[in-house]
Amino acid sequence: MSCHLYWYADAVSTRPSCDSLAHVSEWATFDRLRYPAAVALCIIAACQGTPAVTSNGAPAPLRSSGGRNAPAQLHKPYVVLISVDGFRADYLGKYDAPNFSRIAREGVRAAGMIPVFPSKTFPNHLSIVTGVYPAKHGIVSNRFWDPARHSAYALGDQKSMGDGTWYSADPIWVTAEQQGMVTASLDWPGGDAAISGVRPTRFTRYEARTTMANRADSVLAWLALPDSIRPHLIAVYNSDVDHAGHNYGPWTPQVASAIAVADSMLGRVLDGIARLPIATETYVIVVADHGMTEVSRDTYLQIGNLIDTAGVIVAEGGPVVNLHVAGGKSRAVILRDSLNRRLQHGRAYLVDDIPERFHYRSNPRIGDLVVIMDEHWQLGSDPRASHGQHGFDNMLPSMYAIFLATGPGIRHGLTISPFENIHVYSLMTDLLGIVPPAGIDGKSRFLKNQIMQ
Repeated sequence: MSCHLYWYADAVSTRPSCDSLAHVSEWATFDRLRYPAAVALCIIAACQGTPAVTSNGAPAPLRSSGGRNAPAQLHKPYVVLISVDGFRADYLGKYDAPNFSRIAREGVRAAGMIPVFPSKTFPNHLSIVTGVYPAKHGIVSNRFWDPARHSAYALGDQKSMGDGTWYSADPIWVTAEQQGMVTASLDWPGGDAAISGVRPTRFTRYEARTTMANRADSVLAWLALPDSIRPHLIAVYNSDVDHAGHNYGPWTPQVASAIAVADSMLGRVLDGIARLPIATETYVIVVADHGMTEVSRDTYLQIGNLIDTAGVIVAEGGPVVNLHVAGGKSRAVILRDSLNRRLQHGRAYLVDDIPERFHYRSNPRIGDLVVIMDEHWQLGSDPRASHGQHGFDNMLPSMYAIFLATGPGIRHGLTISPFENIHVYSLMTDLLGIVPPAGIDGKSRFLKNQIMQ
């Protein structure tokens, strides 16, 4: 016998308890051999509507939706946010992608979406779902050093990625859950971390082997749930286009093939939504975190050949290099000047002197010294055999990402000017009718006023 179980870790107890279980649909599988009978009783209680309790029997604090939409949220619209990592804005039109083009034709596209700086995966995925720049949400690069914690955060390290204390701003699913709205995350960066003690009701941890078809089917299964437990926000991530761009370069048959697979997934989602009763209440927003440009080993410089790195933590290399310098500002000045005398294709900055347009100063995780390389050039200590890269100046057209949107009331066939991706968060809160927290960098109604009829 089996029934479906989605659950997340309980902040009160390390063992699963009633308040750590999202409400259960009749579809999924519950492995009674893996979990004890006491947990099965919790599942039955959840299905029967028993109030959540902590492991000591006290009422659980209200931190999230509890897996059920509050009455005020039941009739709100639905938003499916799909990220196609590394989908450069001008791929559309240069590669065959009929379903991406279908949204552009039936909805709205941007000439380009401007990533936050640095134009890397994790900073941008967090900015899209928090509406703030990386210096505020704390994920300042894919890999970085935190001098206060004396530890590193790194893409690919499940321990740091899944630790909610690294994140300094609430993603939209946290805000929605706290207002009684059920949400889901399918592989979205940070989507499995308990940020402010809250996770999406339903979430998965990134698994590269998950097929595009399975991702599409998961989205459609969630949208077909009863309205009381149906997620109003679903954030979906996939990385195939980015991987192809890194491994082969942006203008290659391999990228064309990866886009074709992503296009098939998108078509499966669009066609599936069209068959659902909530089709006329559902928005689909397609984004990417950044673009891609050509690089080679010949344009990768070894930092150890330019400066003495003794007492220097090189937290991240590549198009942007974050350096934490022992010896204070005086040593950082010496290293900056040494780098700038030798670098012909980049420039080093003290953190307080980084150009304001990057919004990349006010966080100790950024480092004491930052080197920003020219397009196509990289600096570091770990040259990799890649043919494509991102992370460069976010105003370069090669770094622009895709943005598409379709749904009820959205204009047809409109192309809007490039805009910063921090505004996507405010668009989603506007569409979902939830209240964003104070201090958001994105502007309320900025996108909604442009794309809605």
